[in-house]
Amino acid sequence: MKLIEKKCPNCGANLEFSETDKSCKCEYCHRAFEIERDEKIDVSDIAEQFNLSELEGPLKAFGIMHIVVFAFIFLVAVGIIGGVAYSMFRTQKEVRKEFDQISGKQDSSNEKVYISDISELTNDDYYYLDNEAVSKISRTAEGVNDTNHSYSMDGNLKREKAYVAGKDDDSTNVIVTIYKATYHDFFHQESRYTLYIPLVYENIKLKGFNKFNNPELKAPEYYFDSNKTAFTYGYGSLDEAVNAVVKPLESDYKVTSK
Repeated sequence: MKLIEKKCPNCGANLEFSETDKSCKCEYCHRAFEIERDEKIDVSDIAEQFNLSELEGPLKAFGIMHIVVFAFIFLVAVGIIGGVAYSMFRTQKEVRKEFDQISGKQDSSNEKVYISDISELTNDDYYYLDNEAVSKISRTAEGVNDTNHSYSMDGNLKREKAYVAGKDDDSTNVIVTIYKATYHDFFHQESRYTLYIPLVYENIKLKGFNKFNNPELKAPEYYFDSNKTAFTYGYGSLDEAVNAVVKPLESDYKVTSK
């Protein structure tokens, strides 16, 4: 047991008492004293009484637990971000697929949807048909070499008839639109010519912004004068146009008209 030495405040002699004593008595003057102690913690005593090696296991377990929790949070975050990214990619893919179908492209399954009847043409379809006709059919005569004569279209094109030619197996579709146009001599208002001009669209699908692009203008040259100096493409009557362009399709297709 460790002894502590102090001086007697009465006679100055040495006082000896142990760490656990609450009082002591001077051997020379026989005066008794109560011992007051500080409540400070001695770190060295704690180190002696508590073996730090015993904490190594819990401390390691605590560190591993933090690593596991962090890894779990990281994986959850990656999963959420990946899910959002995949959802956005899939949405864009679906939009692209829908746009491809609308624009007349085949999808990955190579499925084709065709027009089978004239009733399936919508107002939007006719809008595109008519726009193509405006860009395809010339409003002025070609080959004019007489300065006194210049032929141009009087007013706008008018869609006179529309036909759809389809096969039973839906392997192809053909649309024929016939437009009525009147041309006149710009300088000589008495000369007017009414023509019927067929446009033919092949391999037409039911839906599509671009399905009516680049129609083929199937009509012979129509001359406005005997000298054949001015002409455009068309037939002199609707029957001529139908007999020349639509009737031949009936041998291979089912033709409906509007």
